[in-house]
Amino acid sequence: MAGQGNVVPYTQRKKIETSNKLPEDVVEVIFSFLPYKKLCSLSILSKRYINSWKLCRNLSFDIDFARNLSRGECRNIVNKFFNNHETTCADRFQLRYDASDESNLVSSWVGKAIRLGIKELELDLTQKTRDTRLVYDLIDVESLKIMKLVNCKLELPLSSKGLPHLQEITLQNVIMDDMPPLVESIFLNCMSLRVFRLIKCNLGNTLRAYAQDLRGFETLVVKDCPDLHATLVNSPSLQTFHYHGKITDLRFCCEMPYLDDVILHIAHPRFFKQFSNRNELLDRLAFLEILTVTTIFLEGLCARFENHAYRKMKFYLHRLKEFHLIVAPESFVNPSDVAIFIKRCPTLQKLFIDLGRDAFGSSLYWKNYGMNHLSACEATFPYMKYVKIKGFTMNELPMCMARFFLKNSINLHSLILVKARIHNFPIKYSSENIRWGIISNATIEIRNYRGDKDTVMPKYLRGV
Repeated sequence: MAGQGNVVPYTQRKKIETSNKLPEDVVEVIFSFLPYKKLCSLSILSKRYINSWKLCRNLSFDIDFARNLSRGECRNIVNKFFNNHETTCADRFQLRYDASDESNLVSSWVGKAIRLGIKELELDLTQKTRDTRLVYDLIDVESLKIMKLVNCKLELPLSSKGLPHLQEITLQNVIMDDMPPLVESIFLNCMSLRVFRLIKCNLGNTLRAYAQDLRGFETLVVKDCPDLHATLVNSPSLQTFHYHGKITDLRFCCEMPYLDDVILHIAHPRFFKQFSNRNELLDRLAFLEILTVTTIFLEGLCARFENHAYRKMKFYLHRLKEFHLIVAPESFVNPSDVAIFIKRCPTLQKLFIDLGRDAFGSSLYWKNYGMNHLSACEATFPYMKYVKIKGFTMNELPMCMARFFLKNSINLHSLILVKARIHNFPIKYSSENIRWGIISNATIEIRNYRGDKDTVMPKYLRGV
């Protein structure tokens, strides 16, 4: 019979399947790495694993765990674990809990998790309990590497030598009168620090990120800190700097040769405002490979007129490989400004442009000057492989920009146009309408905004 030699007899196949089964104790060890809630749901599948929750290493009592549970139910479950667990070690402790009048209980849980050797600690104590303070000596252990505090204060005196082993710190919604000294203390004492995130914190008038003594410090993120007016960065080892918020006095106070990934997501002000030290800032950005900005960057750093005269941009980003521009609806930036800027990035490979609703509206400047500047721009982009424009419409300026990069990117592989939610595309519109009159081998794809699922995206969005 044809193929009969490849058929495995039933008894032999059963023996193979049996021999390939993992021992139950090995399965239980694998289960122990699952989040607590998931492990409890799996343990009801078999009497053998009914108590596997006692061996849990991933103590995730987070927002997913707390969903549909009352405060008392959460408290009882966490207490039940710490009173009955049989594990000798754990990897992480996540807790979202309203700690009103129970800060001592939370500290007790943290202490018990620390004694299990956790590497990650994340506390979200809700906005009702922002006064809960975590004492540094409770978490001053060698095993702890990553810490995130949300709505929770941290006590870390300037004179201490605490938390030298922490590698990653995130402070979110931390409102403290002594917040600036806390930041200073972190940079002084956390000698292993690599990543520091400050999100919606009251940093006072000035953030001083003086990390010149931290040789491994790589990433600084400052996001939506409303009272901040100046940011001073002194960190020679810094590789990544992400800033989200209003325009501030931003100064890099030292040479930063490793800086290659910057986000300046600056909210558009109600009135025109320039960076006070734009030439110095451009010098610090000279070696970037990845840059994300809003249009205020082009408006403020690269103003068209100075002292009543038209000025061209006097800088180059020779190493820039990826550029992401977020165009605010109220911005007066037009395609000629974008083209002139990109011309200063000779090795650019990926370009992402997000158009806000009604962005790139026509103006007298565009009709009288911008259109001519774009037509006269003879730049070519030999390294450009990928251009993606989101919020695309059939209006004149978005069309001009798409066709400009299709024509001038001589080795372009792909042009992706994601329609705006409210657009004016004809029913039978095709990519050939964009390509008309242009010789290009690039693939042109027009997508609905709901169908925009792409593996190629700005770096900071990958993995989100």
